Amino acid sequence: MSKPYLSFVLKSFKYYIFLFLIFDLNASAQIDINELLTDIEVVSKFEERREGLMFRKSISKNYGMFFIWDYKRQQCMWMKNTSLSLSVAYISNRGEILEIYDMVPFSKKSVCSKNSIKYALEVNKDWFEKNNINIGDVINIKAIISNDN
Repeated sequence: MSKPYLSFVLKSFKYYIFLFLIFDLNASAQIDINELLTDIEVVSKFEERREGLMFRKSISKNYGMFFIWDYKRQQCMWMKNTSLSLSVAYISNRGEILEIYDMVPFSKKSVCSKNSIKYALEVNKDWFEKNNINIGDVINIKAIISNDN
C-alpha cells in the first residue's frame, strides 16, 4: 500500500470512530408517551389552552394535557384557579424535552420556557421523575399531534 492511501485510510477510520462516538453521546431515550399516559388530552385552541386544567378536582395518574401553540416562541403557563399539583415539560418540535418545572397550585406567577417551543405536556407533579423521564429525552409527539381534533 502506498503511504498516501494508508494515511487516507487511517484518517477515514478516525473520522468514523469520532462520528460514532458523537452520535452515541447524543443518543437520548426514545419514549412512547402513549404507553405511559393512557389518557392524553390535546389542547390547541386558544380557549382550551387558556383554561388548561383550571377548576378540575383531580386527574388520573396516567393523564396528561398536551398543549400545541400556533407558532414557536417562548411560552408561559400559570396555575390560576388550578388546585392540582402539576409538572410541565416544554418540548421541542422534534419531541425533545427541553425543560421540566413543578407548578404551584393557585399560583398566578407565570412559569415560562427559556427556549422557543411549540409544545408542552402537563402531568401530575413528579410524574416525570416517577417514570424516569428527563430533560433531553425524546417523546414521540407525532401520534399525539395526529389526535388533535
